[in-house]
Amino acid sequence: MNHDRFITGNPEYANTTTVHPLGLTLLLVLGFAMLCVPRRYTMVVLILCASLIASGQRLVIFGIDFSFLRLMVMFTWTRILLRGEYRNFRWNRLDYVVIAWNMAAFSLFIISHGFHTVIFKLGNTFDSMGTYFLVRCLVRDLDDIRAMIPGVAITGAVVMCFFIVESTTKRNMFAVFGGVPEITAIREGKLRCQGAYAHPILAGCFYAVLVQLFVSRALSPGFGRVFALLGIGSSLVIIALCNSSTPIVGVFSGILAFCCFPIRRHMRLVRWGIVLALIALQGVMLKPVYTLIGRITLSDGNTGRHRVAILDAAIEYFSEWALCGTAHIDHWNIYANDITNKYIAEGISGGIVQLTLFITMIVFAFSNVGRLWRKVNNSSADALMAWSIGVALLVHIVNFIGVTYFGQIETLWTYTLAISAVQPAVASLKKRGVNTALPHTQQMAAARRSKEMAYM
Repeated sequence: MNHDRFITGNPEYANTTTVHPLGLTLLLVLGFAMLCVPRRYTMVVLILCASLIASGQRLVIFGIDFSFLRLMVMFTWTRILLRGEYRNFRWNRLDYVVIAWNMAAFSLFIISHGFHTVIFKLGNTFDSMGTYFLVRCLVRDLDDIRAMIPGVAITGAVVMCFFIVESTTKRNMFAVFGGVPEITAIREGKLRCQGAYAHPILAGCFYAVLVQLFVSRALSPGFGRVFALLGIGSSLVIIALCNSSTPIVGVFSGILAFCCFPIRRHMRLVRWGIVLALIALQGVMLKPVYTLIGRITLSDGNTGRHRVAILDAAIEYFSEWALCGTAHIDHWNIYANDITNKYIAEGISGGIVQLTLFITMIVFAFSNVGRLWRKVNNSSADALMAWSIGVALLVHIVNFIGVTYFGQIETLWTYTLAISAVQPAVASLKKRGVNTALPHTQQMAAARRSKEMAYM
């Protein structure tokens, strides 16, 4: 991610109203659908918007950019407020950290980058917090996640068709909407398709995450397996047509994480084993252990050395960004100031405070998932679905080593973070003797009492 995006967003389309009649029609149709569809299908509509409307589509009112995805978030909040779907919302500690991270990201960025960035950061903060809390209001249990999988799988199949056309014609059909190039990028002789997404790497990363949810559904019984298999196939084709190492590494990390499902009760040993292995490697290596990133080559044109150079520069110039970030990295000698590491980008944006809060969000999200799969461990399907949320989080944090998110994938990251706080599905509660006719809060209290009685 070029450092200039921190300040301008998409410089080609910022502060410019760009509305295509087809894009506007699709926005209005999806906005109406968002107001009308049953609650558990709302996320399908949001992902449809992210997948089929390019980022160049936007309205500018009094200098404020309203991208179509941002307008869809506003449609969704209109629905939530009109239907009172916020009433079952329950705070957890991750919610407070998300608020703290957003506030730190807003204030520290302005301190380090200047007051002229206020409007830009207000928009980013609205996107982040607005999306996070709407997901928290609308996605309440594991059944809600299952319900969206067929719709998202069909969306993936449609996107795959556009990618196949793009790879055949070398033209991106979504270029008419703005925000993506008309001519498909080529690296080392291979096309890098991107569809409506902000970048080919991000398109691949988007489906490297979604494929984890599809896999968990495919491994569980029921008719939904057909759609899950469709989603897996479509996702893998899209990832292949992106021709990037980062999403491929993400997929492999997801496979390894699913292989750990049978030993999920012993993951503390696995984590400590990884830490000790890295320490041992550092003991025998002449260079820092993170330089191994530069040796990963899964596609032509891999930029592993560039990513190592970013880490070297961040360590060398630590004193410049640690306090509240920095707006000046030209002397870091990073090619095109391209910070393709989310963790370093967090530090550059808001210093060690913002980076610490960002990592705390990830830790709390994994903690939520750990508690969730333990609650539903008596149901293999529920446990696998809960585990897949953790796998999706893992794929994100692996992606963060090789790319800084921007554009539509920010919505998917926020969605994954938010669903870590979902509750057990109704079927799982019934198995534990909980009266599901009770209000949600009383159901959870009854479930806790049931668990406590089981250990007495």
